[in-house]
Amino acid sequence: MKVKILIVDDEPINIKLIEEILEYETDFQYKTAVNGKDALSMLDEYKADIIILDIMMPGMNGYEVCKKIKSDKNHKFAKVLMVSGKAMIEERLEGYEAGADDYITKPFVDDELLAKLKVFSKLKKTEEIDELKTAILQLFSHETKTPLNGILLGSQLILDTQSISDKVAEYAKLIKLSGERIHDLVRKILLLSNLRNNNQLDTVGQSVLDYIEGVVIQKSRDIEKNCKLSINCPFDFSLELDWKLFNEAFIAVVENAIKYSPDGGIIELSAVYNNKTVILKVTDQGPGIKAELKEKIFDEFYSQNIENHTKGTALSLAIAKEIMSLHQGTLHVESLAGAGASFILTLPSTLANKV
Repeated sequence: MKVKILIVDDEPINIKLIEEILEYETDFQYKTAVNGKDALSMLDEYKADIIILDIMMPGMNGYEVCKKIKSDKNHKFAKVLMVSGKAMIEERLEGYEAGADDYITKPFVDDELLAKLKVFSKLKKTEEIDELKTAILQLFSHETKTPLNGILLGSQLILDTQSISDKVAEYAKLIKLSGERIHDLVRKILLLSNLRNNNQLDTVGQSVLDYIEGVVIQKSRDIEKNCKLSINCPFDFSLELDWKLFNEAFIAVVENAIKYSPDGGIIELSAVYNNKTVILKVTDQGPGIKAELKEKIFDEFYSQNIENHTKGTALSLAIAKEIMSLHQGTLHVESLAGAGASFILTLPSTLANKV
């Protein structure tokens, strides 16, 4: 499909110049309007992908038109390039405040205008696809909730039946485990999507030492392999965080350490802060991480062997990194192949208080 351009300018010569630039571009089609009122009346039917919008027009100026376009949910992905013969920074800022995506000045440089149109057409498509994926995932989550509950409840009822054979019990456990994994996957996908579309945090103060001790107690019960969790927190302090979200991030890092720890290994959970930063660290004695993979492991689509990938995804670490970012913090890993790994969660010291 061709990218739809709407040219809005009260000067015929300016419209003609843009038409000449687009004339031989097969990826674009365009319509024109000579004022803001006509442009707005055309949008619902034409559904322009990009609006090239002059600022100085009689009646409704470009800033007003841009605000109306951006406030209409039916055109929220439409990209607005504002046009002016001036290059004043104040004018540019006013355009950005009105919701403009970019700014170009007259006279036009052909290659620059075409480059901007191609970039913003790709950006619009990407944003639309991201929203579609989110909507599909939300629908998928809603539609799978009832059948998943049936699978989990039914398999548990089978397991609670005393007269079943070992073989039936084995299959029932497999069904229950598979249902739980699908349920957890859907939950994580939706959580990551919500984190990227909502920056609201529900913060409260809590003792860091109390929190870490709680994590150790909880995870020590769950660990199937013979490894140990230890705490290194020289002094207690409190943090103002959205602890529900932060727990999701911290547990993800701890579970990752448990997953790759050798039998009999020690996982250290440490916490300290100074005048600048709060540092929480989870260090394991596992195989370590190759230098070229240190960033890739935080990509939600990363898997070392996607064809034979049977359990877990990079979603947990991607979610953890997003949560740290929402708290104005960071998450990174320090490691050498064969020498274990340290996942380091860093937060601003303004979130910390001595207990």
